[in-house]
Amino acid sequence: MLGVRDVEGGQPVGLFAFCQAMPDTFLSPHHTRVFSNSFLLRLGMRLVTNKRRPALVLGVSAPHLKHDLLMPLATAPEAVPDAPRAAFEAMGLAPVKVADPINLFLDVTVNGDGSLTPNGVSSRPGDAVVFRAVMDLFVVLHSAPADPALWSRPTAGPVEYLVGNDARAAISWAATRS
Repeated sequence: MLGVRDVEGGQPVGLFAFCQAMPDTFLSPHHTRVFSNSFLLRLGMRLVTNKRRPALVLGVSAPHLKHDLLMPLATAPEAVPDAPRAAFEAMGLAPVKVADPINLFLDVTVNGDGSLTPNGVSSRPGDAVVFRAVMDLFVVLHSAPADPALWSRPTAGPVEYLVGNDARAAISWAATRS
Protein backbone atom coordinates (compact mmCIF):
# COMPACT_ATOMS: atom_id res chain seq x y z
CA MET A 1 0.00 0.00 0.00
CA LEU A 2 1.08 3.55 -0.68
CA GLY A 3 -0.68 6.41 1.07
CA VAL A 4 -0.13 10.10 0.31
CA ARG A 5 -1.50 12.94 2.47
CA ASP A 6 -1.56 16.69 1.80
CA VAL A 7 -0.90 18.02 5.31
CA GLU A 8 -1.91 21.68 4.85
CA GLY A 9 -4.12 21.38 1.77
CA GLY A 10 -3.63 23.04 -1.60
CA GLN A 11 -0.46 21.11 -2.52
CA PRO A 12 -0.35 18.83 -5.57
CA VAL A 13 2.01 15.87 -5.40
CA GLY A 14 3.83 14.46 -8.41
CA LEU A 15 3.83 10.64 -8.28
CA PHE A 16 6.68 8.97 -10.18
CA ALA A 17 7.55 5.26 -10.13
CA PHE A 18 9.86 2.71 -11.75
CA CYS A 19 9.48 -1.07 -11.67
CA GLN A 20 12.16 -2.63 -9.44
CA ALA A 21 12.62 -5.70 -11.65
CA MET A 22 12.64 -3.80 -14.97
CA PRO A 23 14.27 -0.34 -14.71
CA ASP A 24 13.11 0.59 -18.23
CA THR A 25 9.50 0.22 -17.06
CA PHE A 26 7.95 3.29 -15.45
CA LEU A 27 4.55 4.61 -14.34
CA SER A 28 2.99 6.37 -17.32
CA PRO A 29 0.03 8.78 -17.22
CA HIS A 30 -0.21 8.49 -21.03
CA HIS A 31 -0.51 4.70 -21.01
CA THR A 32 -2.87 4.89 -18.02
CA ARG A 33 -5.21 7.17 -20.01
CA VAL A 34 -5.15 4.85 -23.04
CA PHE A 35 -5.46 1.65 -20.97
CA SER A 36 -8.38 3.04 -18.93
CA ASN A 37 -9.98 5.03 -21.75
CA SER A 38 -10.27 7.95 -19.33
CA PHE A 39 -8.73 11.32 -18.56
CA LEU A 40 -9.91 11.06 -14.95
CA LEU A 41 -8.32 8.99 -12.20
CA ARG A 42 -11.16 7.21 -10.36
CA LEU A 43 -11.50 4.72 -7.53
CA GLY A 44 -10.52 1.23 -8.64
CA MET A 45 -8.59 2.53 -11.65
CA ARG A 46 -5.32 0.81 -12.49
CA LEU A 47 -2.31 3.03 -13.09
CA VAL A 48 -0.14 1.30 -15.66
CA THR A 49 3.44 1.42 -16.87
CA ASN A 50 4.81 2.35 -20.27
CA LYS A 51 4.45 -1.38 -21.07
CA ARG A 52 0.77 -1.31 -20.00
CA ARG A 53 1.38 -3.46 -16.94
CA PRO A 54 -0.72 -2.52 -13.88
CA ALA A 55 1.46 -0.97 -11.17
CA LEU A 56 -0.95 0.70 -8.72
CA VAL A 57 -4.70 0.67 -8.09
CA LEU A 58 -6.43 3.70 -6.56
CA GLY A 59 -8.24 2.36 -3.48
CA VAL A 60 -9.06 5.40 -1.32
CA SER A 61 -9.84 8.93 -2.46
CA ALA A 62 -12.55 11.29 -1.17
CA PRO A 63 -15.22 12.23 -3.75
CA HIS A 64 -14.09 15.90 -3.86
CA LEU A 65 -10.48 14.98 -4.74
CA LYS A 66 -9.33 15.25 -8.35
CA HIS A 67 -6.10 13.79 -9.75
CA ASP A 68 -4.58 14.87 -13.05
CA LEU A 69 -3.32 12.57 -15.82
CA LEU A 70 -2.79 15.33 -18.39
CA MET A 71 -0.47 18.13 -17.25
CA PRO A 72 3.30 18.08 -16.76
CA LEU A 73 4.69 18.85 -13.31
CA ALA A 74 5.18 22.50 -14.28
CA THR A 75 4.22 24.59 -17.30
CA ALA A 76 7.56 26.33 -17.87
CA PRO A 77 10.44 24.03 -18.94
CA GLU A 78 12.90 25.90 -16.72
CA ALA A 79 10.59 25.29 -13.74
CA VAL A 80 10.69 21.50 -14.06
CA PRO A 81 12.84 20.40 -11.14
CA ASP A 82 15.59 17.83 -11.31
CA ALA A 83 14.49 16.49 -7.92
CA PRO A 84 12.63 13.38 -9.20
CA ARG A 85 15.59 12.31 -11.37
CA ALA A 86 18.04 12.96 -8.52
CA ALA A 87 15.87 10.94 -6.13
CA PHE A 88 15.83 7.95 -8.50
CA GLU A 89 19.59 8.24 -9.00
CA ALA A 90 20.02 8.20 -5.19
CA MET A 91 18.20 4.83 -5.26
CA GLY A 92 20.75 3.51 -7.75
CA LEU A 93 18.62 3.99 -10.86
CA ALA A 94 19.82 5.83 -13.94
CA PRO A 95 16.57 6.64 -15.73
CA VAL A 96 16.88 7.46 -19.42
CA LYS A 97 13.53 9.23 -19.14
CA VAL A 98 11.47 10.46 -16.23
CA ALA A 99 7.88 10.59 -17.50
CA ASP A 100 5.37 13.22 -16.50
CA PRO A 101 3.89 12.37 -13.11
CA ILE A 102 0.46 11.43 -11.96
CA ASN A 103 -0.50 14.76 -10.34
CA LEU A 104 -2.30 13.87 -7.14
CA PHE A 105 -4.83 16.47 -5.95
CA LEU A 106 -4.49 18.68 -9.09
CA ASP A 107 -7.84 19.44 -10.76
CA VAL A 108 -7.73 19.94 -14.54
CA THR A 109 -10.76 20.16 -16.84
CA VAL A 110 -10.81 19.02 -20.46
CA ASN A 111 -12.95 21.56 -22.34
CA GLY A 112 -15.23 20.77 -25.27
CA ASP A 113 -12.68 22.23 -27.70
CA GLY A 114 -9.94 19.95 -26.32
CA SER A 115 -8.15 22.66 -24.36
CA LEU A 116 -7.18 22.16 -20.72
CA THR A 117 -8.15 24.42 -17.83
CA PRO A 118 -6.23 24.05 -14.56
CA ASN A 119 -8.68 24.58 -11.68
CA GLY A 120 -6.16 24.54 -8.86
CA VAL A 121 -5.74 21.95 -6.16
CA SER A 122 -8.68 19.94 -4.83
CA SER A 123 -7.17 18.81 -1.52
CA ARG A 124 -8.00 20.23 1.89
CA PRO A 125 -5.79 19.94 4.97
CA GLY A 126 -5.28 16.26 5.80
CA ASP A 127 -6.79 14.82 2.60
CA ALA A 128 -5.19 11.53 1.57
CA VAL A 129 -5.24 8.86 -1.11
CA VAL A 130 -4.23 5.21 -0.85
CA PHE A 131 -3.03 2.95 -3.65
CA ARG A 132 -2.60 -0.82 -3.69
CA ALA A 133 0.71 -1.72 -5.32
CA VAL A 134 0.49 -4.66 -7.72
CA MET A 135 4.20 -4.69 -8.57
CA ASP A 136 7.36 -3.80 -6.67
CA LEU A 137 8.22 -0.17 -7.38
CA PHE A 138 10.74 2.54 -6.69
CA VAL A 139 8.53 5.56 -5.91
CA VAL A 140 9.26 9.27 -5.73
CA LEU A 141 6.70 11.76 -4.42
CA HIS A 142 7.46 15.34 -5.36
CA SER A 143 5.85 18.28 -3.57
CA ALA A 144 6.64 20.91 -6.19
CA PRO A 145 6.80 24.66 -5.62
CA ALA A 146 3.87 26.69 -6.90
CA ASP A 147 3.38 27.12 -10.63
CA PRO A 148 1.09 30.16 -11.06
CA ALA A 149 -0.32 28.69 -14.29
CA LEU A 150 -1.53 25.58 -12.42
CA TRP A 151 -1.95 26.46 -8.72
CA SER A 152 -0.77 28.99 -6.21
CA ARG A 153 0.60 28.86 -2.71
CA PRO A 154 3.54 30.82 -1.28
CA THR A 155 5.80 27.77 -0.82
CA ALA A 156 5.62 24.03 -1.38
CA GLY A 157 3.60 22.39 1.38
CA PRO A 158 4.38 19.35 3.50
CA VAL A 159 3.29 15.90 2.40
CA GLU A 160 3.13 12.70 4.45
CA TYR A 161 3.31 9.19 3.08
CA LEU A 162 2.65 5.68 4.33
CA VAL A 163 4.09 2.47 2.89
CA GLY A 164 3.08 -0.94 4.20
CA ASN A 165 1.18 -4.17 3.71
CA ASP A 166 -1.79 -3.62 6.05
CA ALA A 167 -4.79 -2.40 4.04
CA ARG A 168 -6.89 -1.70 7.14
CA ALA A 169 -4.14 0.41 8.68
CA ALA A 170 -3.76 2.35 5.42
CA ILE A 171 -7.50 3.02 5.20
CA SER A 172 -7.56 4.11 8.83
CA TRP A 173 -4.52 6.36 8.23
CA ALA A 174 -6.25 7.98 5.24
CA ALA A 175 -9.39 8.62 7.29
CA THR A 176 -7.54 10.54 10.00
CA ARG A 177 -6.76 14.17 9.26
CA SER A 178 -3.51 15.73 10.39
